[in-house]
Amino acid sequence: MKRCREFERTLPLVPSTWHKCHQYHISDKLMPDIRTVWSFGVSKECRMEHWIRKRNGKARIHTWDPTPISKKTIFDENRSTYKWPIKHTNKAYDPHKKAATFYCIDPSLRCYSLENFHPEKLVHSFTVECTSLAKIKDTLGENVDLIKFDIEGRWYELCNEILDLKLPVKQVIGEFEMYMGDTDTEFNKLQSVIDRFEDHGYKTYCNRLLAEKTIDAFIPDNPVVELAFLKI
Repeated sequence: MKRCREFERTLPLVPSTWHKCHQYHISDKLMPDIRTVWSFGVSKECRMEHWIRKRNGKARIHTWDPTPISKKTIFDENRSTYKWPIKHTNKAYDPHKKAATFYCIDPSLRCYSLENFHPEKLVHSFTVECTSLAKIKDTLGENVDLIKFDIEGRWYELCNEILDLKLPVKQVIGEFEMYMGDTDTEFNKLQSVIDRFEDHGYKTYCNRLLAEKTIDAFIPDNPVVELAFLKI
């Protein structure tokens, strides 16, 4: 955790003018013009998506999440009276696999977004369908303004696929878990992602406001780095 905070402090903070949408910050220049959002990982809450809808009634939001509870999360959000309902796909992200198995009990294998919400129906694991950005692009087209992700360690693959496909996304924001493998390896991968985005004309920000950097209580107590990439 200490190394994550130290790494974040080497980067500029998101500007105070950006919109706070739950834990994520969206560029104030982008917010009025957002037309399409691709959001990977919602599980039991979609508060970022909710706040985007409140501030931009024209945004069309697509979500992907394999957890059973994600379907209820989006169903409940769509009960709100907004012009465009969120379109949800109950699949996990993976650039190559057609299916993946997620584990809920073994601590060494557990994906922390996949909790057993029904004690009477406990399972050790379950297998879900997967999709990739390439497949999504084939279905929805390439026009996307904002991509958000919280996908339990698949950030390296997703970020590289964004750039490999040359998607014209204006902002990318998400969580970079540093505990899925060897720490030095994960930080090297993270730096390579930052370098690639900056080579493609993006500026890197730490997804924290000044208050969150100076008051420890506002910093999540977990080994993740939160970043935003904005096209400049």
